[in-house]
Amino acid sequence: MVWICNPNNPTGTRIPRENIIDILQRAKGMVVVDECNYEYLGETVVDLIDKYENLIISRSFSKNFGLAGLRLGFAISNPQNIKKLAVFGQYFRVNRMAEKAAGKVLKYLDYYQEVWGKMKKVRDKFIGQINELGFSAYDSKANFVLVEFKNKKETEKVWKYLREKGIYTLAGWENEFSGLDDSFIRFTIGEEWEMDKVVEVLSDYVKKS
Repeated sequence: MVWICNPNNPTGTRIPRENIIDILQRAKGMVVVDECNYEYLGETVVDLIDKYENLIISRSFSKNFGLAGLRLGFAISNPQNIKKLAVFGQYFRVNRMAEKAAGKVLKYLDYYQEVWGKMKKVRDKFIGQINELGFSAYDSKANFVLVEFKNKKETEKVWKYLREKGIYTLAGWENEFSGLDDSFIRFTIGEEWEMDKVVEVLSDYVKKS
């Protein structure tokens, strides 16, 4: 089985559609495309489920709808694959509270789309500001931004400085992502004023360094 997270986690970068198609054509087994951040990316391969029998798409209500903890998600594929998945059952059964919550949020898609649109603008602005400070921000298409620093020493200094100012982030040594070393810090995108504060603190750090 091949598992593709699009946009990628933890980099947040987009995986081109043509690359996914190439993998679908080459893979000998199932290919799962995790689109849990689809709302921020705005691209999907749902239209390919009838063309490629080995394609399964997974999505979630946890992140973009703010329903983390309810363990609610779903799979999209052709009828044959869905029947096969049904045989295995579910590790976490969908409870009534989750069902009602999902039904409720889907009635307010216009509101959520407005929220996603604002977040994307804040994210893109933040990426530009980080790069202007001399750091290296990945071109994220998710609700977080991965920033690479010169080395572990600098990363530790930045991480500590942020914490002293009440800003908590996820550093490379705090996660279990394979291939992600200690030169990285990941920022979750919040309100515009919050991200402006992060930039202000980082700007002060640069001036003092």
